[in-house]
Amino acid sequence: MPTGYVQLRGEQIPGNEAVSPTLSTKVLYVPVDEFSVDQGAAFLDRNDELRGLSEPVPHIPQSYEGKWGLKSRLYPDTLGMLLASAFGIGATGETAATHYTATVGNGIITDPDGTVVATGATKHVWVAPFGPAGASPKTFNFYAAYKDQGAYFQGKGAHVESIAIDTPEAGGAAIDASGGSAYLNAVSDPSLTPSYETLATRPFMRGGQLIATWLTGTATSSDFNLNIANPVELVRSLGTESKYPDVVEKGEGLVLVTGSIAKRQLDIDDFNALRDATEFAAKVRWRSDTVIAAATRYAFWAEFSAAQYTDGSLDPLGNKRRLGGSFNFRATRNASASVTFTLINNVASYA
Repeated sequence: MPTGYVQLRGEQIPGNEAVSPTLSTKVLYVPVDEFSVDQGAAFLDRNDELRGLSEPVPHIPQSYEGKWGLKSRLYPDTLGMLLASAFGIGATGETAATHYTATVGNGIITDPDGTVVATGATKHVWVAPFGPAGASPKTFNFYAAYKDQGAYFQGKGAHVESIAIDTPEAGGAAIDASGGSAYLNAVSDPSLTPSYETLATRPFMRGGQLIATWLTGTATSSDFNLNIANPVELVRSLGTESKYPDVVEKGEGLVLVTGSIAKRQLDIDDFNALRDATEFAAKVRWRSDTVIAAATRYAFWAEFSAAQYTDGSLDPLGNKRRLGGSFNFRATRNASASVTFTLINNVASYA
């Protein structure tokens, strides 16, 4: 039986080679399909030096910039941890969160569809412009244990730079996330005992996905995926002596939420919306089969106040009975927040 594991815990401040910050009480062991680590080693090449040699000389380690990647089915707790890691939670060490709220269900509060949230469930809401406040993004610590091979890796100052969600016909909804790490190195066995979310909690699947609101007059949709780009920069300041970065900062670019939607039939309303850069409200929901309490099930909503098509492609005209197309879109801000993500699960806090 494979005994490897991946553990994620939030950091109060960004960690680095010299700093091991306080970690979140919330601990997640991710049921990954894949988790990859890359130390990002760069070496000094000295072959340009005049030494009277006609053979290569040894490289010297110059710098390290860790990278990680995660692929998993879209489980509610995994999604919550990645969103909390990308956009913050307003916990200790962060400025008060205007971008995030967590509300415990009480049979009175409601979800984005107006349905009450039962006691035992928690509604997590991230609203653009996303946090956390300040120059640094939210970061986390991870352990990737190749236990059967006797190899263990730790990442500190790890951050989420991209999240992609896809919901194919079979295999369950999938999440693909990646980012960097201020420190990533081999460590001794951390002697952790994995504790996973119960198998009774099912991942989100195609049968639970609903495009509740989209462009008026749009054609029948056959596929939908969502992407989040969250630029982050790792910096080697002159404040510490290390081959690793010691500063983790938000990148200069904006957080972008984009995606694509496929259409089974060509509809002129979609074409016109692309031509005219039409803004339209949209709401997409994923709901699990698993009940948290009462009638409240695990669910996730992505809501856009002013989505726009950015480009698209139409199926070539030919001797076919069905001709459709696909369109890429992005979320933009008009009179209100460009994006609101709402997750209902059984986790009271990611702090």
